[in-house]
Amino acid sequence: MRKDALRRYMVYRMKLLELYHLHLLHKALAEGDAPNNEMGQNGRDFAETVRTAALSWFVTLVDKSRDGLNVFDLWRSLFPKDRAKVDAVWAAIEPQWKYLRDFRNKVGFHAAEPLNYYRAQAHIFEHPQEIEKAVEAFLTLADEFRKREEKELPDFVPEVEECLLDVECALSIRVDRPWFKRALILPRGNWRRSFS
Repeated sequence: MRKDALRRYMVYRMKLLELYHLHLLHKALAEGDAPNNEMGQNGRDFAETVRTAALSWFVTLVDKSRDGLNVFDLWRSLFPKDRAKVDAVWAAIEPQWKYLRDFRNKVGFHAAEPLNYYRAQAHIFEHPQEIEKAVEAFLTLADEFRKREEKELPDFVPEVEECLLDVECALSIRVDRPWFKRALILPRGNWRRSFS
């Protein structure tokens, strides 16, 4: 059970890094210039596109459905003394959950027919402070847990190495471990798993 949780946590950390990237791109584009483009669009235009992707990515991370990552159960399993913090973050998200899920499903990842598309988008635009507050609460706790991994999840790095080896053997591919180091999932030193 813990082995599975640690492996799912690895996937969560990979997706979290992508969310961080999207979140930072959105902020930078909203405040600055856009890439050179023939359409004449500015940073705000690009920021809206990145916002759609970032918010959809966020919803995917916090999705509690049967096939979702369900980061809340994962956090509760791996950081059991922090249940109250995890529950508080879900409490910040829960009032917006239906609207967030509809946005991801009908605007972000699927192109719904126009009325449903705009209906899903409308709530997000009408309640930006509540949505931003929920995302910030999530990112704050995610960052806290990331910083505590080395101390509180001493079996995480060995499990990541074992998982990557299993993936390489099962799929006959080579996993880019330097990427995992840049993503701060594996230590940046020369750590290697030793098999006895």
